[in-house]
Amino acid sequence: MLERKYRILMQTPIGDRAGTLEVQIEQNKIHGYLDMLNHSEPFVGSIDEEGCCCIRGRLITLMNTIPYTASGHITPDSLHLLLKGGRHLFPITGVLYP
Repeated sequence: MLERKYRILMQTPIGDRAGTLEVQIEQNKIHGYLDMLNHSEPFVGSIDEEGCCCIRGRLITLMNTIPYTASGHITPDSLHLLLKGGRHLFPITGVLYP
């Protein structure tokens, strides 16, 4: 099993939000935790050999709980995801946590 942690920024209409994304990869499955907005929530999904992935989970904000799906690319050094929650799209970028 491969484990990594990334420092991430999610672009939102009210400004960038910082957090972390911890991933565990085993064969074509990916799971872990998205830690953002003072909440740590699990996610699950799939990933291929090139790092293309699709994950699903939920974000908890001050006002709502938002189910999401996110797709993009995860490499050993960085990640780029597009998170879709409801009718909103939030780009996420990240670098490997030192």
